[in-house]
Amino acid sequence: MMAIDTTLRDALSAVTTASLVRALTRTGVTAFHPRGLSGRGGGSAIGTAYTLRMIPARNDGAGDVAAAIDAVPQGAVVVIDAAGSGLALPFGSILAARLAQRGVAALVTDAALPEEVSLPVWCAPEAGSGALALVGTQQPVCCGGAAIHPGDIVVCAPGGVVALPADMAERLALEAVEQQRLDLWIQREVEKGETLASLLPPDAAAMARFEAETKPG
Repeated sequence: MMAIDTTLRDALSAVTTASLVRALTRTGVTAFHPRGLSGRGGGSAIGTAYTLRMIPARNDGAGDVAAAIDAVPQGAVVVIDAAGSGLALPFGSILAARLAQRGVAALVTDAALPEEVSLPVWCAPEAGSGALALVGTQQPVCCGGAAIHPGDIVVCAPGGVVALPADMAERLALEAVEQQRLDLWIQREVEKGETLASLLPPDAAAMARFEAETKPG
């Protein structure tokens, strides 16, 4: 897996997930935002997606979860598709401890983790009854209704999780930075007493003021 460029990481760290969502929406990309997950462990994380796929277990064989966890590279965001089941991640606290020890950035899953873990986690809020079995690694997955591919750039923050296609990540980060600059300017205009009619969305005159007032130098 390729490391995330430092400049790209800095840009993504400087914007909100809401700004990224708006940038993605303008490009026509859909199903990039896992929903129904609760953040635990605090903080934010950015990393390249490493995916695992799990389904409700039957009596037949299942994949080697321990080997899959030990194959995860440092700095990755592990995304586990649990088939929307909300079932508890098997050996959740042990797996999370191993991921943390390996330097993984975060865990995102629509499985549940009833235990407290030593890793930033976004997961299903409550555990259902039943067990999960590993059936695939490094495949496109569906997690919380979002399509996430191995190698996507995953941005995790208190406001939620967003998956960026790797080949679009730099462009989207720049657009999100500009979107956030505009949002902050609009907020200041509203606080000064400007009406929303010309600001949401900003008309040509508002955009001209924005460019003039925020132009570098």
